[in-house]
Amino acid sequence: MNLQHNNIFLTLIFIIVSTLATGFNLQAQELTARKHGTVLEQLEQSALHQPRTSIDVQELLDYAFRFKGVRYRHGAMSPRAFDCSGFTSYVFKRFGINLNRTSGGQINDGQRVARKDLQPGDLVFFNGRAVNRRIGHVGIVTEVNKEENSFKFIHAAVRTGITESKSTESYYSRRYMGACRVVE
Repeated sequence: MNLQHNNIFLTLIFIIVSTLATGFNLQAQELTARKHGTVLEQLEQSALHQPRTSIDVQELLDYAFRFKGVRYRHGAMSPRAFDCSGFTSYVFKRFGINLNRTSGGQINDGQRVARKDLQPGDLVFFNGRAVNRRIGHVGIVTEVNKEENSFKFIHAAVRTGITESKSTESYYSRRYMGACRVVE
């Protein structure tokens, strides 16, 4: 009989604790919803869904060109050495914009842009060394020639470090994959 009473007592304690925990959890969810909005509202307010602040694109490009000639090093993102996404991350961070650390991730950091609509300051993406369907390289558009449907971009190239290249160069023309805009 004693064992049966203990089991009933433990079951009642469990029910009471579970009920209290559920009530506290609901109160916490309501507080969070009042403080920050619903999950959907929070997502809409996140940095990924907010229009980027206007910045002076020429100032951004001038800053990027300060690093022309700095050597390439895989995984690096400092004024002593950069890889491609390290370079773009470093430059944009100076203007308060945090980009994903990889070139494949950076394409999701802004609004997709058609090649015909490119502007200076846009990020452009290319296949890596092997022509495949994966993004492996990124640069920042510096100049657009609408008549030729071409552009120049600054980037961290393996052989030359930070340099400006043209989209018409055979290496890049056959590897172009897309672009996105992270600044207005």
